Amino acid sequence: MRRAETDGSTMIGGREGMKQSTGNAGRKRVRTLTMKTPILLVTLGLFAGFLSAEPASAGEVNFVDTDNFTDFSDSYSFLERGRESIINEITRFLENRAESRLKAGEKLTIVITDVDMAGEFEPWRGSSAQDVRIVKDLYPPRIDLSFRLTNEAGTVISEGNRKLRDMGFMYTVRASDRDPLRYEKDLLARWLSKELRRGSSA
Repeated sequence: MRRAETDGSTMIGGREGMKQSTGNAGRKRVRTLTMKTPILLVTLGLFAGFLSAEPASAGEVNFVDTDNFTDFSDSYSFLERGRESIINEITRFLENRAESRLKAGEKLTIVITDVDMAGEFEPWRGSSAQDVRIVKDLYPPRIDLSFRLTNEAGTVISEGNRKLRDMGFMYTVRASDRDPLRYEKDLLARWLSKELRRGSSA
């Protein structure tokens, strides 16, 4: 993975990928949602399926309609490149976190409905930056999700929709952290810790 400091920002290449842009600084190209089934109905259907099926683990993570995510790619030119790898990495991360924090018999189901990865693609930097993500505080990570926490009997402890944002993301992650998804993972980890503390006290 290629990385260089420039004008107070971090350039990250390789697996972390590119941010999409319309050509104006700081503006993102957001695709219009053209789903046949509303996200809410899909989410509810996923929850119902998870509750009726034998759980594979204490944590269950799914991504809905990733083609319409705001920014979820490893490349500006090839939007699907690296997507499966990102999904697998975030899924493992959340499942492992949930597994270590949930009480016996509890089950946490997470449905991710939108991701806007930290950083931005800046095409005016030239073709050499084709697969470089420019990370600076103007481009924070954003993740939208729904969740449901149940106990051993299947009773809902807590549930809801969350819009995760971190405008100070460059100051909450250790400078030594070289994980390509460190900003997204940190955002999710802090939400998960807060949510599970809230659910436990309910």
